[in-house]
Amino acid sequence: MENIKTSIVNYLKDNSFMDKNTELGDADSLTQNGIIDSIGLLELLDHISEKYSIEIPEDMLIPENLDSLQGLTNMITNLTK
Repeated sequence: MENIKTSIVNYLKDNSFMDKNTELGDADSLTQNGIIDSIGLLELLDHISEKYSIEIPEDMLIPENLDSLQGLTNMITNLTK
């Protein structure tokens, strides 16, 4: 799970509004903290789909799965089982 979180954080540092020195907590909101916007979220989901060779079903596209490191990590873990 830590590898997934690290991968997401590295992606966000390279491809979003996230400052390179920002410490991001597992439950911190990516949208409310201004780290990612709606277009950035779509790009992140595309990156996740390609990196982990998964298809994200529509019913999993909910804020609980998409707006925090923990939500994204849990979703990826569940889809790669």
